[in-house]
This record gives sequence, C-alpha cells and structure tokens, in this order.
Amino acid sequence: MNQFILFLLGVLVCFHSAAQPGNQTVLGHPDSLRSTILKENRKFYVHVPAGASGPAAAAQRYPVVYLFDADAQFAAATSMIQHLSTHYNTLCPEMIVVGLLHPDRRKDLTPTHVATDPPFSTAGANKTTGGGEQFIAFLEQELLPYIDAHYPTQPRKLLIGHSLGGLAVMQIFVHHTRLFDSYICLDPSMWWDHQALLKETKRALETRRFSGTSLYLGIANTLEKGLDLTTVLADTTAATLHMRSVLTLQRYFEHNPQNGLTYRGKYYPDDSHMSVPFIAEYDALRFLFSAGPK
Repeated sequence: MNQFILFLLGVLVCFHSAAQPGNQTVLGHPDSLRSTILKENRKFYVHVPAGASGPAAAAQRYPVVYLFDADAQFAAATSMIQHLSTHYNTLCPEMIVVGLLHPDRRKDLTPTHVATDPPFSTAGANKTTGGGEQFIAFLEQELLPYIDAHYPTQPRKLLIGHSLGGLAVMQIFVHHTRLFDSYICLDPSMWWDHQALLKETKRALETRRFSGTSLYLGIANTLEKGLDLTTVLADTTAATLHMRSVLTLQRYFEHNPQNGLTYRGKYYPDDSHMSVPFIAEYDALRFLFSAGPK
C-alpha cells in the first residue's frame, strides 16, 4: 500500500510539473477516423511509448490497451502504464493506449434500448440507447484495423471500461469474446434493462469455453447504510440494484471455473463507484501480467 501511495504522489508531481511554465508532459495525442458504420467522425486519444521513435523504432511492437470514457480515464490509465512499464519497474510491458471518446455514451455503451433507465434516471427518455452492437462493429471493422495500420502494434489487445463502459466490456466479452485477449471490467452497470446482459452472461459462462481469455472484475463499495455483502443480496430495493447486480456477476464468474477463463475479482470496501477505477486498474495489470511482461 505504501508503494501505491508513493505512485499516486508521483503522478501528482508529474501533472503539477506539466502545469508549470516551460514544462510540458505529453501523455498522448488526438486522432480521428471517419466511420462509415456510425456515419460520423470519431475522435480518440493515442499514447505511443517513447521507444516507438528512434533508431530501433522499426523493430518495436506493442500490445494495445483500448479504454472507454477517455475524457475521464485516459490520463490516469496512461500514466499508470508508463510507470509500471519502466526499466526499473517492469510489472507490465510498454503499451499503446487508445482512449475512446463518446459523443453519446449511452448510445455507444448500452446493449439494448430502454426508454428510461431506473433506478438512476426514471425521468425523461433515452431515445438513443442501445447502440452497443453498432459501436462494437465500428471497433471491430474500422478502429482496430486503423490502429494496427497506423501504429506499431502487437496482436495482444486489452479492453478497459467502467460503469456503463464496464457494461460494454461485458457485452463484448459475452458476444464478441475473441475481439480482445484481456478484459478489465470496473463496477459495471449490470442492472441495465432488467439485468438482461447479466442473464446472458450467466448462460455464456455456464455453457461456453473461454480458454485464452482473461478478465479482471473490480467491485466498488456502493452499499446502503446498514447492509453488508451478505444482506445486500437479499435486498429488493432499487437503491441496491447496482451492487446486487455486480455481486451476482462475481458469483457467476466464481461458480464456473470449468469454462477455462482466467479470472479474478476483487471487492474494494474503501472505494466508491467513482474512485475504484484507478486502484482496480493497478491490481488488474498486476494480475494480467503476473508472470512478467508478455
């Protein structure tokens, strides 16, 4: 834990230095792609390791991390990967990081259309929800080939998503498993549309094989006062639906070791829904690269 605190302080110092006159820290650059599938221009951020330039650049190839909600997640994830892949701390390999921006995140990151999305937004219509499969088609047919064509990539691909982004991670894991090798799913919104994807996940984990695929599940503490991890599962109120859904997802993973998935899940009692991504990504990278950089 002390090492993790020191790392956080290091990141803060890095960003503080970048804000001073005459100093600049560049984590990545913007790029864009005209999508015929989505019928619009889609913007994203790309971080390429420093080793990709210079005399040995032609021989360097890197795994690629794709992450949703880049406006909130890109800087922290990229800083962490840079820190953990240095020559004195090679917990994971150097990696290209691609951060996706979402003009309409409820369209991109939801698997089905719903008019409202209780328990968190019972008023007003969400007319554009349910664009997940179209967004995944954009990833598979346009974005991933574009990144492979324009950047020095290796075949290995990882995907990170939080909240609705975690829901989209699960949609891809269940229905397009081979699109990525490793999945980092952070406090996903499995309550969406009466837990429809949660039910599909249960069937998939029970009946299919996931050999060669790995997944890390990070669970935040969203317990209501007076409840614990046991009693919350017996609760039936809307206020606990999110956590009940994520804990049920964890149970489905744990109860199906026969499917060959390399899995680990962890509950973070000291972290909220919004604070859990950073520390869970750290633990996920340790898990996914536990045998050293690949």
